[in-house]
Amino acid sequence: MLGLWISGVADAQQQPVQRQPLQPPPPQSQPVEGPPSDVILAPHRATYEMKLALARPNSGIAEVNGNMVLETADSCDAWNVKQRIKLTFLRNDGEEFETDSNFTSYESKDGLALRFSVRNAQNDEVDEELRGQADLDGIGGKGRASFTLPEPRSFDLPAGTLFPTSHLALVIKHAKLGDKSVSYKVFDGARLDGAFQVNAVIGKPPKPTAGTPVRGDIGLLRQPAWGVRFAFFANGDQGAQPEYEMALDLLANGVARSMLLDYGDFAVDARLIQIQAVPRPKC
Repeated sequence: MLGLWISGVADAQQQPVQRQPLQPPPPQSQPVEGPPSDVILAPHRATYEMKLALARPNSGIAEVNGNMVLETADSCDAWNVKQRIKLTFLRNDGEEFETDSNFTSYESKDGLALRFSVRNAQNDEVDEELRGQADLDGIGGKGRASFTLPEPRSFDLPAGTLFPTSHLALVIKHAKLGDKSVSYKVFDGARLDGAFQVNAVIGKPPKPTAGTPVRGDIGLLRQPAWGVRFAFFANGDQGAQPEYEMALDLLANGVARSMLLDYGDFAVDARLIQIQAVPRPKC
């Protein structure tokens, strides 16, 4: 989930990215636990307004506008996640293009099984489709990912791999405990080259900024909050520069009040504008 928030847009950039690292990668991942029972995620549907936050010299990007809808639903034994990002890019030369990224996943609550589907389009033409599943031998154990699209392929996942919702819950647990940084391997199915090393730095939440008030079930926002900065490193890459970075204003129930998606050459700001509670099933 976290990886796709970035990668669906980054692929559309199609330019070399030069970036400064958010933080150097720790030497190894944290010991892996199962999904924490003391972190209660809130099923919800959130809509974000997305705008260009920063365009660095030679980025070629003049403007970015669009929206993201992210839905997390509880199906008793699993979390169902749906995400759609629609953006319009304007280049400095006046060229305009649109991207449309869809991601859906089914992740078992024991953290051991993931089914996923990805569809990325540019100017209404599909340029990438991924579909498959992944399973882990046990908490902290190895696993295997199998794709049916774009072509059949399978590969092993390293010991200690987490799936996205389990990873999010563990980061929240570390934040509650007062930890300042954590690192885990995460696989979400949004790419064909395995798990990411995801480093997180946890601090105080950003100060609220003036803007359009959030509509909907705002009671979901009355939660403890942290500012969490993520850096994503390719599988096996412990170099100084992450592939991409993301900063969240993250609540204890898993809702993000805002996001900053940094691609190096440019950054996109996502601000929550509407939130709705999704009913929990009777299990």
